[in-house]
Amino acid sequence: MYDQMEFDMTLDSERDLKDNVQTAVAFACRQLQSQNLPAVASRHEGYGIAAESWTNLCGATDKIKSDMKSFLRVLQAGDAEAVNSASSIYNSSIDAAFEAVRLAAQADRIMNDLYRKLGEEKTPLEEMLEEEDDGFQEAEAEEEEE
Repeated sequence: MYDQMEFDMTLDSERDLKDNVQTAVAFACRQLQSQNLPAVASRHEGYGIAAESWTNLCGATDKIKSDMKSFLRVLQAGDAEAVNSASSIYNSSIDAAFEAVRLAAQADRIMNDLYRKLGEEKTPLEEMLEEEDDGFQEAEAEEEEE
């Protein structure tokens, strides 16, 4: 009934960061394409590729979880131990970000390969029309012959 106006409250710095992440994903996609990997043959193969990347990402995020628990344990110990824990979280987060970008690049590869394959397939109606030759000619073609 009434249209609501929506305000984008995203900070410019957050928007810039997301743009940079998208740039990193686009770079990873180009790197993957340069490897001349065989095309993804089916959705099942695509799922296997994605699942492998997802498993790597889960392992990386599990490491972050472990590092966070370590940080909690050293809160009473002092700043030096906290620095070490924060450093571990930083390194684990970099690994997780890498795995996330790699998963996004693999998903892009799967999507594009399956989309190309989908465009090559003919529908049953298209196949039937190609096989059928009932002698039908367009009216314009008949007029030209007379």
